[in-house]
Amino acid sequence: MAEQKKGYSSLPVIWLFSLYLLLPLLLTFLYSVFTQWTNLVPQGFTLRYYGELFTDSGFLLSLLRTVVISILPVLLCIGAVLMAMYVVVIYHPEWGKYVEIICTIPYALQGIILAISVLSLYSGLPLPFSNRILMITGTYCVLVLPFIYRGIRNSLNAVNALQLIEAAQLLGAGRLQAYLKIVVPNILSGITVAAMLGMSILFGDFVVINVIGGSYYETAQMHLYKILFRSGQLSSALIVVLFVVTLLISGSVFLRKRKGAE
Repeated sequence: MAEQKKGYSSLPVIWLFSLYLLLPLLLTFLYSVFTQWTNLVPQGFTLRYYGELFTDSGFLLSLLRTVVISILPVLLCIGAVLMAMYVVVIYHPEWGKYVEIICTIPYALQGIILAISVLSLYSGLPLPFSNRILMITGTYCVLVLPFIYRGIRNSLNAVNALQLIEAAQLLGAGRLQAYLKIVVPNILSGITVAAMLGMSILFGDFVVINVIGGSYYETAQMHLYKILFRSGQLSSALIVVLFVVTLLISGSVFLRKRKGAE
């Protein structure tokens, strides 16, 4: 009974904290659906700015580019880290500390420094190394590497991957087969959380994409920068749309994972 009362008493704190987090987004949405907000109460309700966004082919293409360039590096990084951890867990556990050091180095790299370094190093090389999309993808893989590694590493420790593989071997499974079909499905929740964190970081990036991509690969963040000084309501509408798209992607992933678990 005491634990139940304690749980109920924490609800107001949770609601207040949720309101605190959602308040900026709510105000941004309200600003995007009114033509004027010079007094306490906004005036002139309109959805014109959202209509202008969704009829702008430039914005729709930039939004599609943002989704693609946010998901692709995360998937590549997950695949690389999973294979690296397979080697560490099965064959060379002593390499674990070195892999951890390598994977945490990007924590200390500022986006602007990394972007300028990549651009100056690869821009003069022949294709495909000088391809801007390839450079952006590689840079983004480096940026999300610490988050993907930490999520997968913690999940592998939680399920005791080595014991699971040894048990599967007793039943006739190979090492790689046991890792891919038994261990990986058991750590999907950790992989999903790490992937969502990495995708959200890339979805909101402006520095790297502006330095490396420029006019070659315009994303939603660059489109937002272009219209920022043209209309406050239009830029607010774009921010709300980006938030909703991120929320829909995250929600669809978690719902699919939940259905798979059932």
